[in-house]
Formats: sequence, structure tokens, C-alpha cells
Amino acid sequence: MLDQTAEQSQAGDAAWVGEERWKPIVLEAVKLRQVAGESAVRILVGEHAILVAGDEKHVVGVVFIKGHPVVKSVVRMVRQLMRLPANAIPAL
Repeated sequence: MLDQTAEQSQAGDAAWVGEERWKPIVLEAVKLRQVAGESAVRILVGEHAILVAGDEKHVVGVVFIKGHPVVKSVVRMVRQLMRLPANAIPAL
């Protein structure tokens, strides 16, 4: 999972938890979100899906196995986090 502020995005720095092999793919998805001008994007990579969502201050990226039962709950949780005021989002 990726948690990134706007400053970290510009510096190329981000908090990362998980398999390192996914980090460059998720970081490219973050760039795609910015280019698309969307608050969230979902990208399919083989048997996996990447969700990248954020606002002006924070961006979160999560890699899922497509069709896994937990996906719906985690997507809902990410959306709820993005609705909270910036000072209410816990640091990872």
C-alpha cells in the first residue's frame, strides 16, 4: 500500500508497505491519476487490480487480487478516508 502527500509526490518519496515489486507500478498509476485529472483510478494488471485515490494533499494506492472478497470493503474504506478532513487522516 502506498500513502503519499503532495510534497512526497513531487520529491518521488512515499510511504510504502508491501511487496517491493509493485511499488514502481503503483507509482506509475499515481502519475496516471494526475494526468487523467481524476480523484481515483483503477488499473487492471493481470490477475490484480490497483486502486489509486486521493485529493490535493494525500494519495493512497492499494493492490488487490481481482475478485477477492475484501476488495469491496477496502475500496469503501479508501473512499471514506478521502472524505475525512486532512487533519483527521492517520499517518501510516
